[in-house]
Amino acid sequence: MPPYTQPNPLRLLSLLVLMCWVVRGAENPAHDVTLTIDENHIASEFDPTRALGAGIDGHWEGECMDMLSPSNVFQMLRAGLGPISVRLRTELAIEAWHWNPRGNWSDPHHHCGYWKSDAKPDPSAPVILSYGYKLPRRGNTLDEANDDGYSMLDDGDPSTFWKSNPYLTKLFTGEPDNRHPQWVVLDFGKTVSINAIRIHWADPYAVQFAVEHASNGRVYFGGHPWNVWKCFPLGRISSGTGNDQLIRLSDHAVKARYLRIWMTEGSDTAPTSACDIRDHLGYAIREVDAGFVDATGTFHDQVTHAPGKNQTLVYTSSTDPWHRACDRDPKVEQPGVDLLFHSGVTRGLPVMLGIPVLYDTPENAAALADYVSSSGYPLCRDELGEEPDGQRVAPGDFGALYAQVAASIRKISPISKIGGPSFVTVDVDRRDDKTYRFDKRWWIRDFLGELAHRGQSGDFQFLSFEWYPFDDVDGDESSQVPKANGMLNRAMTLLHSTGLPRVPLIIGEFNYSVFPCRQEVDLSGALLNAETAAQFLCEGGDTAYYYGYEPNKLDNSSGSWGNQLMLLKSHRRGASVPVATFHAMRMLSREWLDPMGGLHRVCRLRIDLPKWEKTLFSAFALKRPDGSLSLLLINKDQKHALRVFPKIHRGLLTRCRLATYGSKEYHWHADGPNGRPAANASPSICSVRGDQPFEVPAWSISVLRIK
Repeated sequence: MPPYTQPNPLRLLSLLVLMCWVVRGAENPAHDVTLTIDENHIASEFDPTRALGAGIDGHWEGECMDMLSPSNVFQMLRAGLGPISVRLRTELAIEAWHWNPRGNWSDPHHHCGYWKSDAKPDPSAPVILSYGYKLPRRGNTLDEANDDGYSMLDDGDPSTFWKSNPYLTKLFTGEPDNRHPQWVVLDFGKTVSINAIRIHWADPYAVQFAVEHASNGRVYFGGHPWNVWKCFPLGRISSGTGNDQLIRLSDHAVKARYLRIWMTEGSDTAPTSACDIRDHLGYAIREVDAGFVDATGTFHDQVTHAPGKNQTLVYTSSTDPWHRACDRDPKVEQPGVDLLFHSGVTRGLPVMLGIPVLYDTPENAAALADYVSSSGYPLCRDELGEEPDGQRVAPGDFGALYAQVAASIRKISPISKIGGPSFVTVDVDRRDDKTYRFDKRWWIRDFLGELAHRGQSGDFQFLSFEWYPFDDVDGDESSQVPKANGMLNRAMTLLHSTGLPRVPLIIGEFNYSVFPCRQEVDLSGALLNAETAAQFLCEGGDTAYYYGYEPNKLDNSSGSWGNQLMLLKSHRRGASVPVATFHAMRMLSREWLDPMGGLHRVCRLRIDLPKWEKTLFSAFALKRPDGSLSLLLINKDQKHALRVFPKIHRGLLTRCRLATYGSKEYHWHADGPNGRPAANASPSICSVRGDQPFEVPAWSISVLRIK
């Protein structure tokens, strides 16, 4: 028996740490995955200097100059993203865009009417900032921006009115007005009793119209075989006379949630003070009362009339872009054209420019394209419109407006690449057309049918959409993030399905959610954003633009403190703080991709994992321009590491570079408006053998570089 010796404390501590590691490993053992890379089979190819970029949007007044200051632009460029897309906040806010503060009114004496910005560049007065103007003839209660406006149809003010877009009438479409019926939909939120309606018409009023009801289904897109609307027995009017018109719709009250006024022929009349032909075109309504007449002849109005969000919810088919100088939105500004191109944020690369369609005139839209062209600024695409599907715009109507804008641009720049329409997130799992998520195939077909009818199919050269997969900001990210890959794959398959055009697909903006949330500043957002960009490009997408490029602050408007950002504005003076997505984008642009650009070829990759584990792991293999291999690995399992066994037919593999970014490097400290990264290190770098297994930590991103 050996003599007794005093225990060594350091040795005991080491044994204890080892035992804890073994126990933890037994509870959360690393899973094995085998990756077989076939670099001789190329699935697709792309150049990251053109294919991976970011979007720039409008912000609160006073913020744009700071966000695009030299120091902030320097930080933004460090993420390594390439081209930018200019987003259209004014289009979402139901506003006309004075993209150049210099310009002309159609009624210059009264500083009102239809606006056209000056298309001639003036070097002595560059366009630094631009502004949106609210539309006083607005029809929608809700909008997709600040949502601080409301409908004039039930605001309780008889001096205000809604008017439809005159560019959807025969003078501009060249066709009878009944080919583009205009409509008003009231959503009572529940079924109510209706047998009468009083329409307080303005000029021009509807001569032919129908009043209809529905309780569910595709209520915002009518005129199809699946039309859910039913006309009231006495609801069809063929000789309307305007003024205040009380119409008895049926002998007995009908229970319905939705009410629609469907207008097919107008009076072509206008107020005596009107000085523009567009004042005569379309339809105008001051107020709508709808309800029932009881046995005593008393009318009971079911509509809530109020200048705010507590009014009965209203959607309209279109809105007249007429406005006044006093209608400027005091809260929001957009970076001016010259500021964008001279700030350095574009890197000198061609820009995808958002062009207004829904709430501007074709003349103002074409002037924007003319200004950019005359200034010599490089453009890669003109993206027409923003989220018409989410704003319940009928595809035929959008097609008619799109065609007019496209034709105007073609006169200035015949070789422009024109496309759109910047769909709200494409969804294949839900078919509820009362939301912005619905199967877009029928919408695209009807839209393209309108272009074909007008002989302008060639003016649709790319299809753009936004990608914000999750609305539930309180959902479990450990179950949400693994779903995103399959969702995007199905969306791309849907957009490439039979009957749809084989045009390039563009993601105009992407992030975790359309709503500000904590996940967007945490590792879950970093993993999802990295996977979105890599998956889209490797599966044949053309260009993906990350949304949240500019430094910004946390937001709680969705009930979750966070925001779509990669640089968090510091509470103290100084540089903004990078969050997880910033490092994830650098992982892609600096590690996975060659920062100098060039053609990257996507290699076929086989992943051997049990079926139930495949959603928790993604891998993307590239052959870089120098012939080296680059492997992006995303472990979406929050608990288990992965032991990766690479199979590469390249002869003898020497030491390889492995970069890893995960919970060891980053941790978000949630503290309301004071939330911040508690750990915020750069990716870890080490060398591994290319013919030996290596570990990818739980909830992390890794890049293996193989010479």
